[in-house]
Amino acid sequence: MLQLSGLARQIVSRGGIRPRFMSVINLSDGEAADKFQKINAKSVLYFTAQWCGPCRTIGPIVEEMSKTYSSKVAFGKVDVDENADSAMKYQISVVPTFIMFDGETETGKFSGADPAQLEEKVKALIDE
Repeated sequence: MLQLSGLARQIVSRGGIRPRFMSVINLSDGEAADKFQKINAKSVLYFTAQWCGPCRTIGPIVEEMSKTYSSKVAFGKVDVDENADSAMKYQISVVPTFIMFDGETETGKFSGADPAQLEEKVKALIDE
């Protein structure tokens, strides 16, 4: 079972954001993206855009991975056009871009629609 950090347990116990798995969570603003990565012990932020062809290609793969690794890693999706604040904060200049977090610590980042690289990074995140 996924373990929550101390801050995450406090937020959950107060009825705040609940950790959720099984599918990719849409993060509509900077605050949601920050809370998402803080509340989940291990997470992947997936930066995308509706107009991005490679994003549309890898999107279903990200969704499937979120189900496969649901008990170990949470996946959050950030549309850079709808959530420009998060895109700026995380210095996103290319989509798709994936950032891996162990708690609040960034452990990896890469751009491109490469399913093999994504799976490799997710497995490495789980093993940390």
